[in-house]
Amino acid sequence: MERPILLVIGQEEAFFVAPKIYREQIEMLGFPGRFYGDEEDPYEKLSLRKGATLAVDHDLWAYFLLNITSRFNPLRVSGAGEVMREVRKVKEEWEIEVMREGVKIAERSLWRFIPMIKEGMEEVYLSRKLEELMIEEGGEGSSFTPIVTSGPNTSMPHLRSTRRKVKLGEPLVVDFGLKLRGYSTDTTRTFALGEPDEEFLEVYNVVREAQESAITAVGEGVRAMDVDRAARLVISSSGYGEFFIHRTGHGVGIDVHEDPYISQVNAEELISNEVFTVEPGIYLPNKFGVRIEDMILVKGREGLSFNSFTKELIVL
Repeated sequence: MERPILLVIGQEEAFFVAPKIYREQIEMLGFPGRFYGDEEDPYEKLSLRKGATLAVDHDLWAYFLLNITSRFNPLRVSGAGEVMREVRKVKEEWEIEVMREGVKIAERSLWRFIPMIKEGMEEVYLSRKLEELMIEEGGEGSSFTPIVTSGPNTSMPHLRSTRRKVKLGEPLVVDFGLKLRGYSTDTTRTFALGEPDEEFLEVYNVVREAQESAITAVGEGVRAMDVDRAARLVISSSGYGEFFIHRTGHGVGIDVHEDPYISQVNAEELISNEVFTVEPGIYLPNKFGVRIEDMILVKGREGLSFNSFTKELIVL
């Protein structure tokens, strides 16, 4: 919100600085808090000393950081992300089970969603309907606004849903995820609304093969870039290399995008209990796009998918 809500972690103690309206919520979490009203300066409650070293979260608003540095200058400021990424990218078993449960809820929602899709419905209406279903099934909200795109809109991987109406003879991309007990999920499936043409079928099968190849490559000690390469090789050898325009995957956890990133330039070796997406895609500008995405757990020498939803092409 526009007023700072800060978790301060020091060598001696950890506490929240927050508006008084959050007192009950924060105390329910078991944390001490230093609460302020409109007449008070929240930054005075930080108890920072000049010359201290401060590591800040990558998502801290610049406005808040400027207020902190101006009051306690000089400060040695660095990013906390390099510490937190190592803590967060390898999941504990209970975190894995929460995400596994989240994927099951998301997929139940998708099965309910499919029969509702009809020609003439607007993409944005379908996106909102899928959000509602995920909550009905037990999710606590979306991890991001569902992407439901159709026809030529599917060639833009992160285009948000528009007022465009879905039509027979076109592809439909559904990219969606939910939050469950603080953790995210992320899944994509591509459908055909009415009988697809041969070009779409060819592209769909190439993407499916690329995803299978990448998942097979996953294992502890394998470099992230080699998983990306496994997907990219299939797509390139099929003549569509220039149309695979994003990395193969990204970590999922508290945030829907976090480490590790499965990209062409990431030489880090995978570690057991990392969770990330494998989501190759082909995007033909002004025509259509295809993406298939699962969440994968590194377990020893293999990658295990959280997803059970079919990857056979479903014709709606």
